[in-house]
Amino acid sequence: MFGMFSRFMTALVVLGTVIAGGAAVAVAQETTPAADPPIVAAELAPGVFAEVFGSTPSARADGQTLYVARFTFQPGSEIFPHGHPGTTLLGVSSGTFGWTLVTGTAFVIRGSAAGATGPVETISEPGQDVILNPGDSIFYEDDVVHTARGAGSEPAVVMATLLLTAGEPLLMTPEQMAGMDMGATATP
Repeated sequence: MFGMFSRFMTALVVLGTVIAGGAAVAVAQETTPAADPPIVAAELAPGVFAEVFGSTPSARADGQTLYVARFTFQPGSEIFPHGHPGTTLLGVSSGTFGWTLVTGTAFVIRGSAAGATGPVETISEPGQDVILNPGDSIFYEDDVVHTARGAGSEPAVVMATLLLTAGEPLLMTPEQMAGMDMGATATP
């Protein structure tokens, strides 16, 4: 149960180190305004947008790249079934976020933004749906295929930390995932 949770906490520590290191570099360098916006929102499906804020190879997880991203789901918008080639942590920032399991096992922690570490809800039945509110999080490994949607009347904004196989896309369809050696389902 604690293996996946331990990896989850390691990813958070790595993320904090990346952010702290980036802040130190930013202070030491003189800033020059960019000619174009440095962050671009890509539309993944109608009303579903992704913005990648940063990525870096991981010195602690060989062959992995750590990403920080934001996903925005307009009310009623939904993304196709997909997975991510590694460990994914999603935290709801605002709105109501719907997430539905197709295959695999995922784990929900209510109020994790306020420091809650449990209880952990296990999502393991195909078709099982979960509604996440601000402060809630869900995490899972590369064997999970799911859909997601804006489930409320306001946009759902979801912050993501992803530790993914280097060189692979952030989102993969089940067909793309079929050819990969995906890991076994872990438990927190």
